[in-house]
Amino acid sequence: MISKIRRVYRVLRNTHISFRFLHHSPVVQIHRDGIETLTRYVDRSSISIVDPSELNFWVLLRCLLTTKFQMKNYMAAVIKAQRPRVVITFIDNDPTFYLLKSLVASPVYIAVQNGLRHNYAYAYRSGFVDHLVNAGGKDRLVADLICTFGKGSSLFFEKLIHAKTLVTGNLKNNLMDLAEPTRSDFDIVFMSQHAPFDITSREEMIHLNESSVSIHKFYETEGTVAKFLAQYCADHSLRFAVSGKRGVEDVFEQEFFSQAIGELPYTFLPRIDSQSSYANAFNSRLVVVIDSTIGYELLSRGRKVAFFSARRIGEPRVVSEDRDTCFGYPNIYPDNGVFWTNNPNPDEYTTILNSLLGMTDAEWATQIQPYTEDLMAYQPGNSAFIQMLQNEGIPINNEGSQRA
Repeated sequence: MISKIRRVYRVLRNTHISFRFLHHSPVVQIHRDGIETLTRYVDRSSISIVDPSELNFWVLLRCLLTTKFQMKNYMAAVIKAQRPRVVITFIDNDPTFYLLKSLVASPVYIAVQNGLRHNYAYAYRSGFVDHLVNAGGKDRLVADLICTFGKGSSLFFEKLIHAKTLVTGNLKNNLMDLAEPTRSDFDIVFMSQHAPFDITSREEMIHLNESSVSIHKFYETEGTVAKFLAQYCADHSLRFAVSGKRGVEDVFEQEFFSQAIGELPYTFLPRIDSQSSYANAFNSRLVVVIDSTIGYELLSRGRKVAFFSARRIGEPRVVSEDRDTCFGYPNIYPDNGVFWTNNPNPDEYTTILNSLLGMTDAEWATQIQPYTEDLMAYQPGNSAFIQMLQNEGIPINNEGSQRA
């Protein structure tokens, strides 16, 4: 009894408890993230959210009294109680989701990709792929459907999880209505991927397979590329800006680039809201990224993007071990191309910039055409996603019907 009381305390101490009684719900969403996207198409009253931050008292009590508490068992109990047609998550990198169908088979389980799935992480062997392997591998991990960014991501997921896939692109990117500006305030904008904290006093290591690198070395690439771009723009009388990933209050990001770039001219554009980074990109002739999702989103929209995918995790570089840091992952491409390079080589950077800045829009469209569907599809209005929901018998609201 004492051990059960302790277990209850550990579960409850940082969790909000709901006392509502559960009823039938057509859609159960695992994790709260993504609810704003889903309610564009499905009435909020038809959706029930199961999130680890808020547990239902009655289900929790039953779980604690009958078995050792595990989140997958709790989620399965909620699903049984609500009898949904569809169970969906926008946290596609949570292995627990892919264990639920073995516990409650009847609903249709759908995961929606919301980010690039590199395998590097702050702890040894704790990346996305590692977690899937530790959860039991493909023999145990199941979903009915995974909505993916592109054909390459579909092949990636199908190797790891028993599931069909549907290429939808990034749902948020597909929803964003960004007007083409009449002029560009900048010639080159670099998209920051700075960590969500000040790295100056941190000692973490970044791990990938058997390799590792200090967090300082990992993010050093941001500073090195930004300084190169500032010098290139100064030499060619071009206007340069860094688009911040963090908010105005996170002064450590601006200080990081100030220290890296020094006295060279540039403008720092802090993140204002969820669309400000995209607005900064559209306000530039050319965007440069290292390996961020926004680079592929912009590419899918036909924007000019250069990928300087020069991160290194471990030296010397072992290509078979660190493809995660290369352009186009999980697709496999040569180490350099017209608009990308995997090498930390200023000469290659210069060649790419010279080429892209002198390229017409028609020439650019021809260059990227072989890559966009594999890397990141663009489906304005999310027609494929809406059709999929309708095929599963989920009523679509007026906004979704108009977009379909």
